[in-house]
Amino acid sequence: MNQNTMKTQPGRSVAVLGAGIVGSAVALALSAEGHRVQLFDRADIGAGASYGNAGGIVTGAVTPTATPAIIRSMPTYLFDPNSAAVLRPRHSLRVLPWLMRFIAAGRPSRVAQISAALAPLLSRSMPAHRALSALGNGDELIQPVGWLKVYATEAGFERAALERRLMREHGVHFSILDAHEVAELEPNLNRALLHRGVFQPECGFVNFPMALAQAYFESARQRGARFTHAEVERIEPLAGGGVSLTTGEGVLAFDAVVVAAGAWSKRFARQIGDSVVLDTERGYHLSFGPSAGGLLRRPVVFPERTFVLSPMHDGTCLFSGDELAGMDALPDYRRIRALVPKAREVLPGLDASQVEREWMGRRPSTPDSLPVIGRSPRCRDVCYAFGHGHLGLTLAAISAQLVAGIMRDVPEPFDLTPYRIARF
Repeated sequence: MNQNTMKTQPGRSVAVLGAGIVGSAVALALSAEGHRVQLFDRADIGAGASYGNAGGIVTGAVTPTATPAIIRSMPTYLFDPNSAAVLRPRHSLRVLPWLMRFIAAGRPSRVAQISAALAPLLSRSMPAHRALSALGNGDELIQPVGWLKVYATEAGFERAALERRLMREHGVHFSILDAHEVAELEPNLNRALLHRGVFQPECGFVNFPMALAQAYFESARQRGARFTHAEVERIEPLAGGGVSLTTGEGVLAFDAVVVAAGAWSKRFARQIGDSVVLDTERGYHLSFGPSAGGLLRRPVVFPERTFVLSPMHDGTCLFSGDELAGMDALPDYRRIRALVPKAREVLPGLDASQVEREWMGRRPSTPDSLPVIGRSPRCRDVCYAFGHGHLGLTLAAISAQLVAGIMRDVPEPFDLTPYRIARF
């Protein structure tokens, strides 16, 4: 075990592994404090899971993925190929430890604890994004248009009662809308399918998440950060302090390393000697292209139909899918393609639009819906910032601020124990 402590003075050399929205935000937060940052990724900046999400900064997402209702429905979710979530049989044994912890996280007492742990991160997420974007040119990319969920039936609305209760308990501002109020917010929706809506006005929206990641890194670059397009093969603590990185170009030494490599973070944690239960919830999107632009003003969630429609920079996109299939399985677009008629039903303006792009991304998901943030207990020169699941964009900036504070050894702004890797 490496007991060397991080140096506390500014200007350290820091490698950040992963150039998604979290890694780019971390690079900016550290560069702004005077650290010499080098960002590493085998892909382009923002090209991973950051590229294809629905763009929501969802400040009210205090309900974890695992709930008693979800656990009761797991047999249907996992083995019905047309369900909201699906498990590929070949991945069954490998994902079993994750599933067992997921089931445990769905107990009512754990749901309450996890929700309480999500709340301080989420309540700080928009201010953190505003603070980071104010350091550069990203502010205009964040639109204060809110987050809308639409229900076609009273039964569907009632099934979400737990979500509304948890939001109330944690002070989330939201409004319950009738059909007329939903139509005022989104006039192009099919009014015959509008029964109730839940609107969170304080949520933000980024219609091009990849551009925000690039804007954050550009601000970091202006402060001296560098980007290296390379795959990191191994990280290893150095006997005298610091960490070495092995890449295809050789071995490099840094004072500290931040692991923000999303679904690829697990192997780096293992190299340090830390155990983590992490899997990838694969998500899919279809883009209807520019011809479908202007139909929506904000992301709209249709919980009963298990998809989101969102007005992205290049046209309306359809988002869906929680697929447990591991890192390397080929994409299977059949389920999301089957949702296209349903999407056209709720948003009739899509009728004449053709699908122009299909995409699959790998969400780095912990079974308890909480990210991994904090120093490695085995090497204090390694800091973790991964496992954000469905909330990567939402929690990127606050995660970056927390990492910067950890690097400075400042008092925690709130209890960070629930996010530490030692919980595994």
